[in-house]
Amino acid sequence: MSPGALAVLWAATALAASWSSAGRPAPEVGARIAALRTPLAAGRRRRSPAVAVGARLRRALGRTPDATADRAVGRLALCVAALGLVEPVLAVGALGVAGVARTLRRRRVARARRAALVDELPEVVDLLTLASSSGLSVPLAVATVGRHGVGEVAVALRRAHELTGRGVSLADAVAELPRQVGEEVRPLVRVLAGSLRDGTAIVPALERLASEVRTERRRAAEERARRLPVVLLFPLVVCVLPAFGLLTVVPLLVGALDGLPV
Repeated sequence: MSPGALAVLWAATALAASWSSAGRPAPEVGARIAALRTPLAAGRRRRSPAVAVGARLRRALGRTPDATADRAVGRLALCVAALGLVEPVLAVGALGVAGVARTLRRRRVARARRAALVDELPEVVDLLTLASSSGLSVPLAVATVGRHGVGEVAVALRRAHELTGRGVSLADAVAELPRQVGEEVRPLVRVLAGSLRDGTAIVPALERLASEVRTERRRAAEERARRLPVVLLFPLVVCVLPAFGLLTVVPLLVGALDGLPV
C-alpha cells in the first residue's frame, strides 16, 4: 500500500472513530476489566471482518467497546482502504462524504431533540402548575413531576431532585438543566430558581410560562408545516413529474411518430 493510501486510511479511522463515539470519554479501568470478563462463548463467536477491524481500530484509539460503532468504523475503514488502493482521490472523496454525513446527522439529531423539548415542555409546566396549585411546595412539586412525568424534561427534574439527597440545593441542581438538557428549558429554570431563591409566587409565573411555551410550540408546528412543501419538492421533481411525462407526453409522441409516412 502506498504512503498516500496509508495516510488516507489513518485519517478515515480517526474520523470514523470520532463520528461513532463523539463526546464519549476514554474507557475506565472498570470498563476494561468488564470487557476482559466477556464469556468465552461470546469470544469464540465469529465476527464479520468489518466488526473485527473496527473493534481493533477503536481499541487502539482508546474508545469504549460498542458493537454498532465498531461495525461503522470497520466498514468505513475497509471502504476507504479499498478506494485508496485503487485511487487515493476516491478515498479522499469518501472521507469528505463521511464528514458531510456526520455533520448532517448531528444537525438532524439536534433539531429533533429541540423539537421534542419544545413539544413536551407545556405538559411539564402544566403538571408543575397543577402540583403547586394543590398545595405542594416547589421541591415536592418538582419531585412529583419528575416521578410521574414523561419525557426528557421530567427525567431531568427527577435527577435534579435526587441530587438534593447528596447535599446539593435544588436551586443549584435546577440551574444546571439548560446545560444538561438544552436552552429550551431556561424559562422554566428561571421560574423555579426564582421561587426557590427569592420566594416569589410560583403559580402565577407558571401560568404565564404555560401560555408562552404553548405559543412557542404552536409556532414550531406552523414552521414545520410551512417547511413541508419544500421537503416534498424533491420527490415531486424527481419522481412525480417524470412519471407524468412518461404516461402523458411519451405516448402522444410515439403515436405521432407512428403516423408519420415512412
